[in-house]
Amino acid sequence: MSADRSSRADETRARLLSAAERLFAERGLSAVSNRQISEAAGQGNNFAVGYHFGTRADLVLALLKAHQEPIDVIRKRMVADIGYVAELRDWLRCLVQPQLEHIGTSPDPTYYGQFWRQLLNDPISVALVHQEAFTSEPLATILDGMYRSLPALPASTVHVRNLMSQNTLIATFADFERNRNELGALDTTSWSEFSDSMVDSLVGLWLAPVTTR
Repeated sequence: MSADRSSRADETRARLLSAAERLFAERGLSAVSNRQISEAAGQGNNFAVGYHFGTRADLVLALLKAHQEPIDVIRKRMVADIGYVAELRDWLRCLVQPQLEHIGTSPDPTYYGQFWRQLLNDPISVALVHQEAFTSEPLATILDGMYRSLPALPASTVHVRNLMSQNTLIATFADFERNRNELGALDTTSWSEFSDSMVDSLVGLWLAPVTTR
């Protein structure tokens, strides 16, 4: 493939990814067809999605990878800054901030947080989210540090607080992003204070007393 042709293919892929993410975020995965994605990306070929990505699962994975790579850069930076010996709050900041920084510093509206929330409503895509997360070495380091810094908790308590943390992160990222988009995505600083507030809340969640029976 020539350099020009390769460049055009990369540009087409980027347009398809951008269109797919926005449509998925707004309507949900099951309500969006490949044809609609192609049309939104300005492609006359209705089979462009299949040609460039393959299956719907391949398209979703491509979207996840497109965000995980820059988010992992932030995770690695933060892990290096706090070192191995850190407190729960430090690890929770490493868990929360990268996504908000990724979204909140973009000069344009983003749809990653809202897309991520829609993924969790699609049973087939949930497995893809976990599959991609398992490939992130800095995320594994952060989670290991977080669990290591927790006080002794019953397994049932850890399970429930994991679910609550996951739901809180997903919903709050999406709401932050949507509100930012509605204001024209001009604000590139408030994500930091927002992140601190989220971390404060999660510290309270994880360190809350456990009811004994």
